[in-house]
Amino acid sequence: MNTRNKVFLTVGSLIGIGLIVLWLSYIPLGELKEYFSRIRPLYVVWASLCYLGAYFVRSFRWNLILRQSMKIPLRDTWLYAMGGNLVNYIIPIRAGELVKCWFIKKNHNLGMAQSLPSVFIDKTFDTLAIISVIFLIPFLTIKLNPALNVLLAILLLVFIISVSLLLLAAWRKDLVLRVLSVLVKLSPQSLKARMKELLEQFVDGLNLFEHKPAKLVWAVILTMIGILLDGLYFYLIFEAFGIEFSFLMVLFGYTLINMSYALPQPPAQLGSNEWMMIIIFSLGFNLTKSSASAIMAFAHILTALLMGIVGAFAFAYAGFEVLKMIFKGEKIDG
Repeated sequence: MNTRNKVFLTVGSLIGIGLIVLWLSYIPLGELKEYFSRIRPLYVVWASLCYLGAYFVRSFRWNLILRQSMKIPLRDTWLYAMGGNLVNYIIPIRAGELVKCWFIKKNHNLGMAQSLPSVFIDKTFDTLAIISVIFLIPFLTIKLNPALNVLLAILLLVFIISVSLLLLAAWRKDLVLRVLSVLVKLSPQSLKARMKELLEQFVDGLNLFEHKPAKLVWAVILTMIGILLDGLYFYLIFEAFGIEFSFLMVLFGYTLINMSYALPQPPAQLGSNEWMMIIIFSLGFNLTKSSASAIMAFAHILTALLMGIVGAFAFAYAGFEVLKMIFKGEKIDG
């Protein structure tokens, strides 16, 4: 791992620890223990299945996008996605996206430059969740505090930029190439030819849905199913604690929390998840801070376990070598 990433992780970890300390000083720990004693295991099991199911549906969408370059078993894309997500969770420098492409290169002999556009497109569909959130606002009795308004504005900007790049790649490929060519000019002379070739392959890959409306419709449908499964997972966590709350409110709030992962995060979302829960569900939805904190603390532990177990299995299946490359600071390319 290079010096810049080490500094980033160190600073991020310190910020995360600081956020956890502040959170612990803000919540009544005695009430937290009481809430934990109420947990109903059956709801936790169903919640876990929904959580993994949401990732499976998204891996199906990625598999659909990848078919332009190569047909890969759905099992493989799910495991590759979970391995990459685990890396992004532990080391939030977005190296997980390259890990997914490295898995494909290693196990299916498809160059990383050819598979990387599919990862970008797949992630772009995840930004559709912000449209779902905005659509839900008129149907909910919520108080949009300044922090929520800022978060919504930032996420909407991310959505606009991502979708604009996709649309321009389909309709004005030459314009996208001119904009991205700035990266070529900034790169060392010895790498310029290679960079230009990779960027051309990348933009060609973005032009996936031209004359293929059915594939676009399926990708949108799978995205919506994934969002609903996410909401159902978090709703079942509420049920596990015996806390009655509107499904639409839970869907709105948890989708916002998920969307916030597009912003810089401490490793393993340490502290950031807990404060996002307070901002959205406690300050915004009037859920008590102790119940909101209990739900997020438990959900944070549960998702870390699920992601860790499935992610470790994914690396055992697809290859551990890429982890050594990341931690040694070696270049992941193809």
